[in-house]
Amino acid sequence: MKKSLILLTAALTFGSMASAQTTAPASAPQVPALTDVPAGHWAKDAIDRLVSRGIILGYPDGTYRGTQNLTRYEAAVIIARLLDQMRQGTVTNIDAETVTSLQNAIQELAADLAALGVRVTDLEENAVSRDDFARLEQRVEGLAGQNGDAEALANIQAQIDELTARADEFDALRADVDDNASSIAALNDLTVLLNQDILDLQDRVSAVEAAQADFVTRTDFDNLSTRVTGIDTRVTALERLPRFTVVGSLTPTFGRIGLVSGTTNFDVDRLTANTPLSSSAGGFADGDVTTPDTTTNFTGTGLGFGIRASNLTTANGAFIVNNAELNFGTTNAANILGGPVGVVLNDASANGTFGGQKFDVRYSAYQSNFKFQNYLFNNSNATGNRRGFVANIATTLPGNPSVTIVAGNTNATQMTGQANTVAANYYGVRAAYNPTGVGSFGVSFAQVEGFRSALGTDFNVKFGPLALVGEGVVSVPSLAANNIALGNFRDPRTQADGAGYVEGRVDLGGIRFGANARAINPEFEVTTTNPATHNAGMQTADSMPYQPNQIGFGAALGTDVGPVALGAYADSRTDWLGNGRVTGFGVKAGAKLGALELVGFYNSLTVNGVAADGTTNFSSSNQNINRNGAGMGIANVPLSMTSSFGAQISHSGTAENALVRNLNFTIGDAYFYVGNTNRFYVFGDYSANVGGFTINPLFRYNLVTDRDTAANNFNTLKYGVKIASPVLTSVPFEPSIYINVVNRITNNGTATGVQASGTSTELLGQVGISLNNVLATGVSAKVGYSYYQGFGVAQDQVTRGTSNAAFDASVDHIYGARVAGLDSGRMDGVFGQVAYQGLSANYGVFRYTNLLTNQQSVAQGFKVGYSFRF
Repeated sequence: MKKSLILLTAALTFGSMASAQTTAPASAPQVPALTDVPAGHWAKDAIDRLVSRGIILGYPDGTYRGTQNLTRYEAAVIIARLLDQMRQGTVTNIDAETVTSLQNAIQELAADLAALGVRVTDLEENAVSRDDFARLEQRVEGLAGQNGDAEALANIQAQIDELTARADEFDALRADVDDNASSIAALNDLTVLLNQDILDLQDRVSAVEAAQADFVTRTDFDNLSTRVTGIDTRVTALERLPRFTVVGSLTPTFGRIGLVSGTTNFDVDRLTANTPLSSSAGGFADGDVTTPDTTTNFTGTGLGFGIRASNLTTANGAFIVNNAELNFGTTNAANILGGPVGVVLNDASANGTFGGQKFDVRYSAYQSNFKFQNYLFNNSNATGNRRGFVANIATTLPGNPSVTIVAGNTNATQMTGQANTVAANYYGVRAAYNPTGVGSFGVSFAQVEGFRSALGTDFNVKFGPLALVGEGVVSVPSLAANNIALGNFRDPRTQADGAGYVEGRVDLGGIRFGANARAINPEFEVTTTNPATHNAGMQTADSMPYQPNQIGFGAALGTDVGPVALGAYADSRTDWLGNGRVTGFGVKAGAKLGALELVGFYNSLTVNGVAADGTTNFSSSNQNINRNGAGMGIANVPLSMTSSFGAQISHSGTAENALVRNLNFTIGDAYFYVGNTNRFYVFGDYSANVGGFTINPLFRYNLVTDRDTAANNFNTLKYGVKIASPVLTSVPFEPSIYINVVNRITNNGTATGVQASGTSTELLGQVGISLNNVLATGVSAKVGYSYYQGFGVAQDQVTRGTSNAAFDASVDHIYGARVAGLDSGRMDGVFGQVAYQGLSANYGVFRYTNLLTNQQSVAQGFKVGYSFRF
């Protein structure tokens, strides 16, 4: 029994070690040192673990007495300590092996207890009490006195002695059983705790036995594993093989908008813009409200196809192409007078590694886009034709510079300096590197044959809170006198055109400073007017932060600290020749709450030392020729670079700290003290979703009063709303509707009144419905009606406008300029579209009426298109 108790205790103790080791007690108990367990003894590790767990503490004299028998009292104490730890959660994570050991120990203990129980039962069945003995002795003595049979008495006395001895043995056994009662109770508790684990293991064994029929043999498994490994190897090899695919698209269109009566061509976009049938949604016209559309043809095949390839590599693996593609198109597919039908390469691209260096290369037959710097070779837009290559290489040279190489041919006027009937070759290379990890440094060279050559540098670095950005360009005309190869060299300081700037910005966590210096030659202007004497940067895109023809400097301050709103700027410049000094400065101060700001502001502007208002529309400065404004985007002083003062409150609904999301408004009053002109302005817009309907109201009021010249007074009121419903899926044909209305009234020559002779108005109304799954699944139909009227607007502002500002609350006009004129007219039209599976058909009738002559022009348009991709 001693052995069984020890096995039981050890199994539970060691089975809990993994869990116990992960949770340290609040205070480790004092571990007794057992003096009679020698080092190196085969059981020392087990004894030390039991002692450290507090299961066995040894005898008071500090000994373990490993050769002494374990009493049942001692076993009960050990099991009780163990059960206490189990109840406290110290003993967890008993695995199957531990459970098996416990089962064996319990079975052995059970056998010992069973044997003990048999002995007890036997004694109980054959035992007599001491009272029985006393009565029996009295009877014996009585019999002996009556009969005097000495032999019989002796026999009876012997039986009594035997019974007495058995009674004594029973008493001892009963005491022994009582002594083991705590051990038996502990074993019962332990059995209950272990019973669930045993049942769980039996369930798992039963499940495994039930599923044995579905198991495969180890041999079958090994064979299958070998096959899977082989297949995986083959798949990996296949994935690394070159792959080729063919893609394509067919997007033919055919149609036309033309006059069917009348002689006045007019713009159609103003009717379809801001609707589901705008030009960007596949509708009519070109999206430009400043050009007439009633002579437009829609004819094109839109046939193209491409070849894609990947995982291309040379035998030695030095040159790897990860992805490559060739895209082709057709020519003259619908124009019999244009010559035979041809297939042309539109563009191609590839990327991969060469000698461990990453690269990508692109070819475009018409729009080869690239950008070196803001003032050099920025050809990142669709203006002009550029046929050529662009290659980018991430080299492994010292400093790991990235290199860009471009080459091609162009007829873009801004690149060649000539009319677009003349083409020229262009070349360029740029290297950018980051040697110290603080930012990038770049060096560029660009040339257009017969026009110019240029060298440029740029940098963008940061040192803690200080950020520095700048660039410089020297551009030399391609003249024989400047050709070094011919032995000619002239001083670039006098013969070259230069542009350069540097900006420094410091952000101290809410307080920002900025300063700049710039010098930009006027010949860097990007223009098609007199191109030979401009376009020194040989670029079609204008991203110049400081406009050409200026030498100047500036500084700015701004803060976002708490509720305080502060800003200040100062800027001064002359033209390239040092003439026309323009100096301005301004400040603002106030409070802010989130995206809500209330400030007072003051601006001062002088031109050649003379104060000037610096504006003609009193909404912005005509002297602020920096792309980010005089305040570098830091100061944000209202009406900067003017002579004005006033107050303004504004809220941005798109800011992260907006108080009301999607609510934008500005309210202000400014006085331009040079010309004694005052401007009061209120404008804003909002976007909300109400019951699934999207509602976008807008409002604008702009009042300008000139104290000296009443004829310069005007007031503009503009208001409107756009409403769009959700798709009503519970209604037949799943309709959705839209309603757009905006009106603008400008009274020129008066402050707050209405001036009949100077009133200019614009009105736009649009309504339409879209239907889905009409007659068949996937069929959609859209129908719209639009009305536009311009009264008293400038010449041609009805038939062709200034810009699309219909739903822009920050601008006075809708399509035509604010100033009054003698042009009055209206335009309306009905248009629709039916579409199914990439096929669309558009039809519309549009009418223009001159309200001064009542003459009408009517245009009819249709457009059929199909889009299919494979």
